[in-house]
Amino acid sequence: MDISEIFAENSVLILTGIFIAFISSIIYRVAPTGFVSGGKYRTKEGAILIYLFSAVILGFCTPLLYVFSDLIIINLSVLSIFGLLIFLANFIINQSVPSWKHTSPKTLLIYFFSIILIVIGFIVKLNLIFF
Repeated sequence: MDISEIFAENSVLILTGIFIAFISSIIYRVAPTGFVSGGKYRTKEGAILIYLFSAVILGFCTPLLYVFSDLIIINLSVLSIFGLLIFLANFIINQSVPSWKHTSPKTLLIYFFSIILIVIGFIVKLNLIFF
């Protein structure tokens, strides 16, 4: 079994994990000076409650996100899946780090590369060109 087969078989789980990471980054973030949720620094007790609440809610949402991820993945080729995962990971990381910009040259290059992979994957899936 080569790496592309392993990747293709687990891509639904990977995409589900990316969605969970994105949702959790909306709910809270850990800063060098503390735990931030809703734009406010929280106490240790508040942070624990928010973290546990997030874990429970995201735990219940995971099966739904898995089905949603499966619906996306089933219609994509391996190249498109890889491009989509790179695009989403780049987006989430840039959202999570306040000082990083979506318009920096490196970020734009990564977006461009991932979109190229997605498009090539669609072309291959539609049998317009053969690799």
